[in-house]
Amino acid sequence: MKTEKFSGTIESAYGKPVSPAIKFEGDYSAFENVEEVRTKNEYPSDDEVVAFVNNKKKANARQKAMQAALDAAGYEKPTLETDAQLQLRTLYKVFVAAGKPEAEARALASSTLGVEWAE
Repeated sequence: MKTEKFSGTIESAYGKPVSPAIKFEGDYSAFENVEEVRTKNEYPSDDEVVAFVNNKKKANARQKAMQAALDAAGYEKPTLETDAQLQLRTLYKVFVAAGKPEAEARALASSTLGVEWAE
C-alpha cells in the first residue's frame, strides 16, 4: 500500500456559495495491486460486483434516455460557441482563478464580452 494525497476547494455547501472558497487536503492508504485488496479482505463479493456492474449499466442507460428525452423536447446542451451566458460564466471563472476579486471578475467578464448577466 502507499499513501495517496488529495486536495480540493469547496466553493459551495448545502446549496449555498462559500466565500471565500475553503481549501482542504487529506490522504488515504491506496492499494497498489489486486493482491493487496484480496489480502486485506476488501475484495468485493460476487453480489457486490454484479450490483456495481448493473448500477454502471443503469446509469449509462439512464443518461442516454434522459438525453433522448431532452433531444426530443428540443433542448440543446449549451456550448461555448452557442451560449453567451456560458461564455460569461467561463470567463468569470478564468478571472477569479487569475486572482481577481469576484465583483471585478464579474464586471470584467461582462464588459469583455459585451454581455449582461441573466440571473
